[in-house]
Amino acid sequence: MLNTENSLLFVVDVQDRLVGMLKNSEEIAKNNSILTKATKLLGVPVIVSEQYPRGLGSTILEVRENVEENCIFEKTSFSALKEQSIDSKLSELNRKTIILTGIETHICVYQTALALLEKGYNVYVVKNACSSRKTKDYRTALELMRDFGAKLTCVETVLFELLESSNHPNFREIQALIK
Repeated sequence: MLNTENSLLFVVDVQDRLVGMLKNSEEIAKNNSILTKATKLLGVPVIVSEQYPRGLGSTILEVRENVEENCIFEKTSFSALKEQSIDSKLSELNRKTIILTGIETHICVYQTALALLEKGYNVYVVKNACSSRKTKDYRTALELMRDFGAKLTCVETVLFELLESSNHPNFREIQALIK
């Protein structure tokens, strides 16, 4: 179960050039922005990876502006956990539940999810905050991640599960993000 004490948002490679090649680029940018704004409000840590940013650009501004600079990590491996700095940050933050988003679902998100699962993390893949250039690749990756034990979810489910109640002090601010 998601809650603010045990969860962490992990945004994989939501970068300028990668987002730009998606058919649903606006939806992916918006949903990742909502998640990073909401988790910032709720005090949930965020880690962001960037696949070879010199070639693929930086994390999109809508996400970057909600994340501490020391939580954005450059990588060249498809699995983000192969980068020692990312693996160390995960250990340091000591959260066992990972809310996972990103691009491309069938490559970097998939390989990162499997590595997280292998290390014993609970992984929630946010379907409407992930994407691939090809729909078949996206769907196949979701099926595989589910088969390996990841839970599939969506942005609003994540937000309301983290809030737990309409009595939460940040309820109205979070609700305003999705209207």
